[in-house]
Amino acid sequence: MDAKLRKLLPIMDEQGLDALLLHHTDEYQSGWVHESRQRVKWLCGFSGSNAFLIICKKGKSQFFTDSRYIVQSALEVDKDSYDVHDFRDLTPFAWLEEHIDEYPVVGYEGELFTLSQVGRYAKFLPKMVQHIMLDKIWQRPMQIHQRIQEHPIKFAGLSSREKRAAVAHTLPTSGVMLMTDVDAISWLLNIRNMAFTHTPSVLSRAILHSNGGVELFVDAAADQVHISDEDVRVFSIDKLHGALMSAHSIVVDASTIPMSIFDAVRSKVVTIRDDDPCTFPRATKNETEIRGMIQAHVRDGVAMTNFLYWLHTELANCREVTELGAALKVREFREAQELFAGESFDAISGFGGNGAIVHYRVNEKTSQVLREGGLYLLDSGGQYLDGTTDITRTVAVGTPSREHIERFTDVLKGHIALARAVFPTGTSGGDLDVLARQCLWQKGLDYGHGTGHGVGSFLSVHEGPQAISRSNRVALLPGMVLSNEPGYYKVGEYGIRIENLMYVEACGEGFCRFQQLTRVPLDKNLIDTKMLSSEEIKYVNDYHSFVYNEVAPHVAAAVKAWLQTACSPL
Repeated sequence: MDAKLRKLLPIMDEQGLDALLLHHTDEYQSGWVHESRQRVKWLCGFSGSNAFLIICKKGKSQFFTDSRYIVQSALEVDKDSYDVHDFRDLTPFAWLEEHIDEYPVVGYEGELFTLSQVGRYAKFLPKMVQHIMLDKIWQRPMQIHQRIQEHPIKFAGLSSREKRAAVAHTLPTSGVMLMTDVDAISWLLNIRNMAFTHTPSVLSRAILHSNGGVELFVDAAADQVHISDEDVRVFSIDKLHGALMSAHSIVVDASTIPMSIFDAVRSKVVTIRDDDPCTFPRATKNETEIRGMIQAHVRDGVAMTNFLYWLHTELANCREVTELGAALKVREFREAQELFAGESFDAISGFGGNGAIVHYRVNEKTSQVLREGGLYLLDSGGQYLDGTTDITRTVAVGTPSREHIERFTDVLKGHIALARAVFPTGTSGGDLDVLARQCLWQKGLDYGHGTGHGVGSFLSVHEGPQAISRSNRVALLPGMVLSNEPGYYKVGEYGIRIENLMYVEACGEGFCRFQQLTRVPLDKNLIDTKMLSSEEIKYVNDYHSFVYNEVAPHVAAAVKAWLQTACSPL
């Protein structure tokens, strides 16, 4: 058994637990977990963003993740200590059902599980542990330094006061909403945490009153946070409990409220929602936010075009390029752009077999050299003050094989089918997901991840409630931003993914379509025009013309000449 697990078992004994539930999150259920709070990574070595553990007092512990991370977990998780499962094959719930007699007392840490998450395991009568047990054996600095500033209305489009007025009218006249979604709080109050560039959400809680007034409780010194709106009062997070004890008629969001907080205010709760009232207003971007996303994507297109030109030049001159070097270089090009605040996630820079690891994270030990005959996949993005970007391009290094070309073109056909979709108002992402998969399905192939996710405006690069995946039933509304990223992965050999961001717009009465945000050329060396219809060829040519017209005025002459060739008609 792993040494860290051995240290944890006596603490479980003290709590009378036979098994402990743990998953990848922090006390704020934030989309991006700070390194000092990545407890799953510290315990078992897994660095991905989706993991669920059942830590067992006897026998092997259980590790669950989704299909994106199965290859990665095989490399990072100790098989002698954990059985590894794909959620599609076995869920934690199903495993507990089968083994509950062996592990009758199941515990969870109240700060790390929400009310709705605990509800899914109610059958097992789980026992809440008030203090995070891993923190007793993991010695590391807990202090997180936030740098909180207001997000200007020229980027937000609406003032916080306007947003609060629209949301507050949904509350009981004498009631308050306890807000526990950090993205929602940051959006509602027009504030951002500039110390967390991947996801600049403010680690906080808020109490929203029916008159639009707010008490904001931040994981920082309150006197270091300056908000100009006098109806927003700022306190340190340790004042939250006292404020809740004096509140009445509390409305909570079951999907984000930690069980430890809900347990403390249970008697005062009058309404339990299954979402935050900011969710849809935040997801449906206003005109200013859409305009900002467009401008951010022009600059990001410039950065990516400069990178692709650099990559082409380096490889053409037989200079060594590594996965890590390429990841650092694309960041360098983004840093040169106006309003750049940071990367929206760690770049996924994978050559050959590493490209088949869907969420591969390169480091000095794993970094490979890009070599002739292989495929290089780069999934990266930027946070700009006026928008968030996320793009994937797959590039042939040297001459691609016939298989590479066929699989890339299959993926491209699915990407085009989704990009060109026109659909009735009220259509969900789940209804459209098949469009991106149909060509692969015809050959008995598929990819294990969703086709698209929502994207925030200088917030999380993964934002709900909308998504393009089989299970998502949320209607796609004008103003929603989504990714379009079908792929194909041959384990140990190569990965292919094509990702653009796009937004929903109305077209005619009762119908919607997508408008493209991403402005970066595709690798034409990987496209077999014989596999494309005339409409698909026209789409690629029109897209490349669009890219050239938008990006060419902003790059140097040599880059412009390369871009002209990259965007020439098929």
